[in-house]
Amino acid sequence: MRTTTPLALIATLVLAACSPAGNGAGEQPVAEVQGDLHVDPAAEAELLNWRDLLPEGELEMLLALEEGIAPPTLMSQFQTRRDEQMGTFNVVDELDGLIVRMPGYILPLDYAERGQAREFLFLPYHGACIHYPPPPPNQIVYLRSAEPIRFSQLWEPVWVEGRMEIQRVETDLADAAYAMAVRSVRPYDG
Repeated sequence: MRTTTPLALIATLVLAACSPAGNGAGEQPVAEVQGDLHVDPAAEAELLNWRDLLPEGELEMLLALEEGIAPPTLMSQFQTRRDEQMGTFNVVDELDGLIVRMPGYILPLDYAERGQAREFLFLPYHGACIHYPPPPPNQIVYLRSAEPIRFSQLWEPVWVEGRMEIQRVETDLADAAYAMAVRSVRPYDG
């Protein structure tokens, strides 16, 4: 069992989040997607940061877990099917169905030809699931796109817009508590 889950890093990023700077003006899309995923192209997106995905009290429980002051019953609640992924599938129900815009990092799950994919994990920090143990499930969003999304560099931050869904998704790399039907992916400008 790995005990090096970077919860301090997660907590720092959740508190600081990515700067909500940038209004989208002048950004060139990495992908514009509507397709069969039924994301209204005219709906205005609500800006979210990663902390918005945590239900009330969840951050405090993660910090207690990291500091080793969590009771044993809490420890078992925070263990996922992977030894290295700690956290819960607790979600903010009010996010279900919202059109949102979030900053983060994409990690393709289905490499296609010429640097394209349709399925990704959307993550709060660089290297999650590859160089570090995965963040908690409620800090990962499974992305799916009707059209392939072209990417040139995996570790560059991006803005993702789409319809947020409460959906438990298990992948080979990590489990996610949220999913999103992608409307667009653009370079991060903040």
